[in-house]
Amino acid sequence: METLVMAVAGSAAIAGGVARLVLARRHLTPATLYLCAGVIAVGLSSALSAPAVLAVAARVEPVPNLSRLLVNGAGMIAAWCVHSLLIHLVTDDGARARSAVRIQAVILLTTLATMAALFLSAGTTYRPDFLAEFSRLPGIFGYLLLFSGYVAWSLARFVLLMGRYVELTDRRWLQRGLRAMQAGAAFGLAWSMHKVVAATAVFTTGSPYPGADFLASALPAACVTLVTVGVFLPVCAPPVALRVVEARRRWRHRRLRGLWETVSPVLARTRAAEPPPGSTAHERLSTRVVDILDALLVLSPYRDRAAATSRTPENARREAEALVVALARWSAGKAPVNGEHLAEPTEGASPASATTMDDLDGEAAWLCRVAEALRRLPAPNSPGATTSSTTTS
Repeated sequence: METLVMAVAGSAAIAGGVARLVLARRHLTPATLYLCAGVIAVGLSSALSAPAVLAVAARVEPVPNLSRLLVNGAGMIAAWCVHSLLIHLVTDDGARARSAVRIQAVILLTTLATMAALFLSAGTTYRPDFLAEFSRLPGIFGYLLLFSGYVAWSLARFVLLMGRYVELTDRRWLQRGLRAMQAGAAFGLAWSMHKVVAATAVFTTGSPYPGADFLASALPAACVTLVTVGVFLPVCAPPVALRVVEARRRWRHRRLRGLWETVSPVLARTRAAEPPPGSTAHERLSTRVVDILDALLVLSPYRDRAAATSRTPENARREAEALVVALARWSAGKAPVNGEHLAEPTEGASPASATTMDDLDGEAAWLCRVAEALRRLPAPNSPGATTSSTTTS
């Protein structure tokens, strides 16, 4: 199970980083390049560090545990990419940013060389429980401290900077993507600190602390998953959200058909011709909502009570009852009940009202509640409808 989780998470990260690079190839910035390279490196580290992968690699690697060295090297390269990303985010001068990145590259290569020397000189053999078996060796202990310290330093800076950078953009999905990457980096930071504590525990006591094996797989899997989600969110979520909004608007447009047909006599008398329905779900829903609101405005003098101020299910039922009574009075040609008769336009004229909406979806949701309540009202010739109408009147 551990192998499956780490391999799937790593493969998803590699695929996500490559896909993001392909999508941004025409407008590739240094920040995007380092971000994608970091995600790919993290995914490679996660996939290669799966226990079954390490066991297979042990049969062909020329030096014992060389695959573990490569795994940790990939993790450090990912941390360097994160650091380089931060440099380009906070530095306005491109030449200065590139110079700082080169300095960090020298630090990375020096650290990797030192780690490789410590690792290869320790004389280890392949063991599945590498940390518990070899962290007592001074060379391996120093190697793990260098590795974990470098990763922790880079990820800590990333977590802190993302907390500030996310407030600089008003793009909702970019903010959520950055938050997801920040959370992933926090899990990576926790993993690197776990490595320090676990290595220290083995070096000083000879055995790891309880739960170390679980954290060794769970923390990097969570890191890789959240970072991959964060990379994809700003690119993939907006079109998906748009499709969801369009589907919801088409559904509401259909639900409002009954209410629209109920007030259609008012619309037929107060406008010259039916406006075009629109070509998009937004336009069709907007047209239908405006039609209904205009009809309700014409019927408002025939109501016994003002429109509801709170949009609860009970108020939706009362609104539907008031609409039925007002429409009946208007159809019968009775005088307005509140003394504020709105002059109806003559046939062929435009509606007197110019209904405006700041929240189309909010208005549509409320009218859908009214439409549902209208469908549930008793039939006009039923005893319940007579009693309801008499009470309302």
